[in-house]
Amino acid sequence: MNMKHNTAKTANVSILNTQVKWGLSLCVASALWLSSPAVHGAERLSEQALGTYSQARVINLQTPEYEADKLARVDALHEQAKLLSSADNVTKKVTREQVMAKNQKVAATAANQQQRALALQNQVVYYDFSFYAADSRLYDDYDYDGFYQTFSVTFDADINSSSGDIQADVFAELYLSQDGGPWIHYYSTDVFTLNADASNDDYEVLTTLANGYQTDHYDVLIDLYELGYADPVATISSDESNALYALPLESSDRDLVYVEEVYIETEHSGGALSWLSVGLLAGFARLRQRSINK
Repeated sequence: MNMKHNTAKTANVSILNTQVKWGLSLCVASALWLSSPAVHGAERLSEQALGTYSQARVINLQTPEYEADKLARVDALHEQAKLLSSADNVTKKVTREQVMAKNQKVAATAANQQQRALALQNQVVYYDFSFYAADSRLYDDYDYDGFYQTFSVTFDADINSSSGDIQADVFAELYLSQDGGPWIHYYSTDVFTLNADASNDDYEVLTTLANGYQTDHYDVLIDLYELGYADPVATISSDESNALYALPLESSDRDLVYVEEVYIETEHSGGALSWLSVGLLAGFARLRQRSINK
């Protein structure tokens, strides 16, 4: 009977050890999966909201802008961002792949195919596109932590052709990548016209991150599309331009106005002189009380 009892006890211990081993294996596998770059990218994607507000303009000799006007536009964006934050209005996250798929569907429509055919008839010479340069600028760090809620991206796209009078209608899609994560769409420009390799047709996008963007470094990518074409005709990103690399950004709900607290210290002298002063005041008060009673 004791032998049966010991055998059953040994079997129970063996089952328990097997369960513990399986549990440890699952924990290790889960830890490895959670530490993978893909999962961290997915976490960033799920945590990152798209509360942004942007303004865009073509910069040329006919539309100069003074610094005061630029700062006024920045202030206007901040006010719009506050309204966006208070309304809890965040857009659905859209990746670069999703935007590209959408643009391919749009280009496949009959209207776009007809527009493309007309463009080819008007311009029979070969041409392609490239980015000449891109730049960025940071605005407003209210809490002085080195991360900004507003930034601008300016780019100069050109048409490369043996003929100098080529024009093309284009638009751009802009993306942010948080610390090497997936490219997340934040702005689509209006359609604008490029004139060959003109040097005075820079395009600027001024953006305030309204809410949801973590305090981190963000890279920028710009896809240029010719109207009526399915795929980007030129791309520039942090790989080609340092100005688009590791911008220190955060949304305005994290960039709270820093208020410096002022502490006023009152010095209290100690020692015999202090106690003597207290005693004299107390004695004076008693003498004054007696004189009043009399």
